[in-house]
Amino acid sequence: MTGDLLIYTTHLTHIPNYPGSVIVRTNGAVVPIECRYFRKGNVSSNPIKPTWIPFFSTRSGEGHLSFSLHLMNGDWLTERTSTVYSLGELIHIEASVSMANHVSLKLYIDRCVATLSPDKDSTLRYSIIDYNGCLLDSKAEDSFSTFVLPRDGREPDKLQFDLDAFRFYGDERSLIFITCHLRVAAVDQGDSRNKACTFQKLEHIWSPLEGSDSDICACCHVGNCRSTREILIPFRGRRDLATEAETEAGLEWEGEASLGPLIILDTGLTNLATQPLTEGDGKMQERSPSSVESELVVMVVLTVTAVCLISASLLAFFLYRRHKQTPINW
Repeated sequence: MTGDLLIYTTHLTHIPNYPGSVIVRTNGAVVPIECRYFRKGNVSSNPIKPTWIPFFSTRSGEGHLSFSLHLMNGDWLTERTSTVYSLGELIHIEASVSMANHVSLKLYIDRCVATLSPDKDSTLRYSIIDYNGCLLDSKAEDSFSTFVLPRDGREPDKLQFDLDAFRFYGDERSLIFITCHLRVAAVDQGDSRNKACTFQKLEHIWSPLEGSDSDICACCHVGNCRSTREILIPFRGRRDLATEAETEAGLEWEGEASLGPLIILDTGLTNLATQPLTEGDGKMQERSPSSVESELVVMVVLTVTAVCLISASLLAFFLYRRHKQTPINW
């Protein structure tokens, strides 16, 4: 959504299909389609006189929620333009939700997963955050991942965390995609489902980003932070998880946002591949094939010349000795 437009994009994909044949002679095609709708305008409903107002219409009318993820610079004030990182570097990630014309809600990150493709359900995947806000990557021995200092109470629509850059083992693509499931709830509704917890290695405990009640993070140890009673509710044609209290108040919305591809470089290998050549290696690299061939020709010529000179000297010495040994007749 922009200020005045709702933009819908999709792709029309054509895949050639030749049943029973092992070859094809036609290329596929992908046609991008974009539809733009004005968000504001006058609509007359005089011919329609409904006798009741659907619940979903009322709930949707409270406001639009748009979830997103952003790469940030170290100051957390500006967005990072580069998606290239090195191993050992922190990736600053900010999750946010746009709550235009909506009552104040607080943003939470239920789970985040890293994959090698945009498909969050890929076979090769790594859980960064799970169990309704447990930063699992912070428990790794070589990780410095953490949720950032308590957010400003005036900005409950943002949540930030540092992720220690990593790569998938044995994969040469050096890239990752990150997909997060985001959710909002009532500002004062902090519990085992609405939390942001980091593992403190020195104390060996899970601690919450906000507040002093560490009990809400206790479930991170067991890996199950669901409420004791959950039900399924329909919302805009989608089925969402919510507690009974949240269902009655209509306070929960959720969605997904993605980042990627992020390029993760191994600085050790990069430096090894780009370090300057030694003096000897440099001289060898500077010698072209033509120069090497010329040097070989010169060496052969010098060798032949030396052999000829030695042979001529030996022949002259032999003739001289023979001449002195021959008697002279008068």
